[in-house]
Amino acid sequence: MIESSNFRQINEIEKEIIIQSLSKISPNIIQFIIKSKNLLYISLKKWDSKSIYPSVYLTSNYFQEEIDLIEFNDKIYSVGLYFGFIKRGRFYISLEGAEFLYKKGILSEIKFIYVNKKGEKSILYGNDILKDMVTKTPSNLQKGDLLIIFNDMNEILAIAYSKVENKILQQLKSNNVVASNLSDKGIYLRENQ
Repeated sequence: MIESSNFRQINEIEKEIIIQSLSKISPNIIQFIIKSKNLLYISLKKWDSKSIYPSVYLTSNYFQEEIDLIEFNDKIYSVGLYFGFIKRGRFYISLEGAEFLYKKGILSEIKFIYVNKKGEKSILYGNDILKDMVTKTPSNLQKGDLLIIFNDMNEILAIAYSKVENKILQQLKSNNVVASNLSDKGIYLRENQ
């Protein structure tokens, strides 16, 4: 299997894709990226001519000097925080990226759902969020909302998108899907190493 990689700072087209996609989540993210001393890098990997979606990494400008010193950055796969990926002209934020922005206080517009222990275990196995798992939802929940999923200890478990709006939530059966799991912390245990 032939593997190659290209690790570099994002270009203007990639930056515009990221900004447009993130502006739909929160205008605060855009200001953070513009004002931040962090830099966005992209990793383009290929295996046997099958293209993998480009991964985007958020790193401090301190590492830029170090990366520039490395003569062959085709040997670099990642530096910093995995921030998301670009697919078909759209940027998809990672769980790590969402958690980083949440801890910086930037995701104030994002809606949260809290789940019970049963829900926590199920989500970490990669499953969707069912009604009987949910302990708390926002009153303004809409279908298609990006969500951060928390356990009862206020730890982020996953990012998901809402499949229902709050006004019909009470009418759902206990096994109906409330939100689709996009990425969860259990993925590292399920991925091929």
